[in-house]
Amino acid sequence: MPKFLIRDMDSEDEYFVSTCSHVHESEEQDACGLRRAALFRELAHRGLIIKVARIDEMPIGFAYGIPIEQASWGPLGEGLVSIPCLYVLRSATRQGIGRALLDAIEVDARKTERSGLTVTAFRNLPGAEWFMPVDYFESCGFSTVDTRGSEVLLWKPFSSEASPPRFLCPSYRYSPVPGKVSVDLFWNGFCQTSNIEAERVRKVCTEFGGSVRLTEYCAEERDVLLRHQISRAIYVNGKEIFWGYEAPEDGIREAIHHAMAEGS
Repeated sequence: MPKFLIRDMDSEDEYFVSTCSHVHESEEQDACGLRRAALFRELAHRGLIIKVARIDEMPIGFAYGIPIEQASWGPLGEGLVSIPCLYVLRSATRQGIGRALLDAIEVDARKTERSGLTVTAFRNLPGAEWFMPVDYFESCGFSTVDTRGSEVLLWKPFSSEASPPRFLCPSYRYSPVPGKVSVDLFWNGFCQTSNIEAERVRKVCTEFGGSVRLTEYCAEERDVLLRHQISRAIYVNGKEIFWGYEAPEDGIREAIHHAMAEGS
């Protein structure tokens, strides 16, 4: 079994991490990677931790840690480090790499006197059972704080004085615009899926010219996140459209055409 190395992300790792391992797959993925890499550099000044696993000089996994007060994905809380994503290539699993990445995040969190770690994991997520599974984090010492559908909020406190995190509580109110289709886009730049679909929503909305009013709510703006507590969503005339993966352009168009037909 080849040995692996865990290190802070550097320029050699940035393309792999910023594209979520989707290297050389498409221009869309690459463009998203450039936007995310710029955001990573900005968030590094606010405490973002990115650890990368490598085997034979090649990146094969990564994990993020960010002060919960800066986490655009949520959850909410104080003094904790949130772990938005932990990922290891399928070809490199079952070698202890994921746990080593989590341990590296924990070491840095303790150095900065954070009071614990938190993660939003999933149970029985249709079609993506591999993504952030609850059982895995429980095996790494995390315990459940709260459950909401397939989402499970877990944490690993470092002391009895730590305060548990809490789920975002979404607050959305539809405001119709006479004679127009209203598209409300809630997005964050940190999540690759949200980042890509936001670009697609913008592109499709421009195709309809003045017939569509697009309003954006960026969760990287802390006051926006705290006011609405929605990190990713698309509403067309108040009705949410959602695919799990990046919203397809055809699906966005269809939703807008349907809204137009209903209003005619």
